Amino acid sequence: MEMGLLPDELLALYRQMVLIRRLEEKSTQLYTAGQIGGFLHLYIGEEAIAVGACKAIHPDDHLFTAYRDHGWAIARGLDPGRILAELLGKATGVSGGKGGSMHMASAEHHYWGGHAIVGAHLPLATGVGLAVQYREEDQAVLCVLGEGTTNIGYFHESLNLAALWKLPVVFLVENNQYGMGTQVARRQPCPTSLRRDVHTISPALPLTDKTFWKFTPESTRH
Repeated sequence: MEMGLLPDELLALYRQMVLIRRLEEKSTQLYTAGQIGGFLHLYIGEEAIAVGACKAIHPDDHLFTAYRDHGWAIARGLDPGRILAELLGKATGVSGGKGGSMHMASAEHHYWGGHAIVGAHLPLATGVGLAVQYREEDQAVLCVLGEGTTNIGYFHESLNLAALWKLPVVFLVENNQYGMGTQVARRQPCPTSLRRDVHTISPALPLTDKTFWKFTPESTRH
């Protein structure tokens, strides 16, 4: 097969995407009923990104995400029951019920969150990449961010150092066309997040649902 995936693997990925969708739909019901406190940022419509990306990285690679993290937690292998428990503020949740929707994390899965402050996780991911390089470990770092984050200083500073020091960090921009409710065309002149200034710092590759499946755990290391 061109994508290098067997039918059973493709079916497993599809089931994972459906699981994410069903959990998010249930979360919406619970939030509306007042059983989930704080904010609730759903991942509906973006399931393929997390599932495809997590398929392409090793279990011991590091993963950082922004606050839209339920889908990423499932794709990374965290127990959906414990994820739901976290949303409900229960002690059995993945963060002991203290993190809620925006602070999913699991040291066992090398999943370092779930960060509520826009862009705050980018310097952390760059720092972990530096640690990996310094220790000469065979690991990579996947840092996921929304396109709205490309407008802040953390983004440019983190990419600049990662490129300068040739760190094993992949920055994945999820462009859902809106940043905190503002359509992308109303806040920046370029229609895409990967603007010219970004290309001068580090190589950028636009991805679609078709190109995602060409990535392998080995490709994250080159």
